[in-house]
Amino acid sequence: MTFENYVLHLLGTIENYPSKIQKHLLKLFVDEGIAQAQQQMSLGSENSIDVTDLELAGQVKKCIKNSTKAIKLFEKWEFEKDYKYSTLLEADNFDETIKKAESISMSDEDTFENTIITESLTAPTRYEYNDLLILKFSLKYSAIHNLSGEEILIKYPVLVVLHKSENLIEFRFDALKRVFLSEKREQTVYLDLIRELEMYCETQLECKIKPLDLDFLISQTKKQSDARLMAEYKKLPSGGNAQLEVGKNEEYVLPIIGELKEILKKHVVELEKTPVLKEALDQFIFENDELSDYSWIEVLWENEIKTRNVNVKFIFNYKNSEYCLLQHYYNVLIGMERMNNVVKFISDHKPPERD
Repeated sequence: MTFENYVLHLLGTIENYPSKIQKHLLKLFVDEGIAQAQQQMSLGSENSIDVTDLELAGQVKKCIKNSTKAIKLFEKWEFEKDYKYSTLLEADNFDETIKKAESISMSDEDTFENTIITESLTAPTRYEYNDLLILKFSLKYSAIHNLSGEEILIKYPVLVVLHKSENLIEFRFDALKRVFLSEKREQTVYLDLIRELEMYCETQLECKIKPLDLDFLISQTKKQSDARLMAEYKKLPSGGNAQLEVGKNEEYVLPIIGELKEILKKHVVELEKTPVLKEALDQFIFENDELSDYSWIEVLWENEIKTRNVNVKFIFNYKNSEYCLLQHYYNVLIGMERMNNVVKFISDHKPPERD
């Protein structure tokens, strides 16, 4: 791909980002002295790009058009930003996988030249951050806008994150707009992407991997004080379905079963006097809680700063596959910290492997 077409894909990507991401990128450029408004110009800022009187997207795009330093920052940010979706896997030969990944070219510190935008998962670039080894694929998509008739070009990053401390592999990717997908493909686009990433790991990294079983989170979050079960959707033993949400109660108690458990705790003395009733209630709770087949759960990790809460939906057996899809919700942009913390929690609490 020529440099001109590469930049066109970056510009299209920025145009299609929501304003909060555009603001974040502009702040990165301003903090690095790449961009300034005319009234902010001072001595020593003659190399800064004047973005006066441009709308937000135009300010960011002008930096990309006129500064290779801005392009470098953008490429680095794609490694470090938060993503909407992820899935976790285990590797039987994790140490060997790390060695294989370390042979891939590093992301170039000065130019874009090691970043290749392709239509398939080829030619990733490598980046290392603390105990993470990250491979980034840059996919390209194009479409014609249904209403305006304009061409839409975007660069779509996909990450393979190797968590050295946790011995886990994570695939990270964002939502892809329907305009880039055929009606048939939009039904399985993320599942197909996960399988393609797994195939890349197996063939190119010689990695024997399997999806991480996250069913333990169902019971784990019910007894954790730092991880709150906020909602669940399950198939009951009776054949019915139930979707339950905590709502606004401060104790984070799920309705019906959760509330019934709280009632039983308060009246345990009285129930001990009626063992038949206690046994019947215990059996009801067991069958509808422990024996239900969970389709998804939503978990909250609280922070003293409310906007930094971590909220993740775990979709089990995604699209009838063996994968658990993690859907990450966020309110502000703080990078990949929250995603990393979720992986650490999972690693710290997953049951030991059985021989």
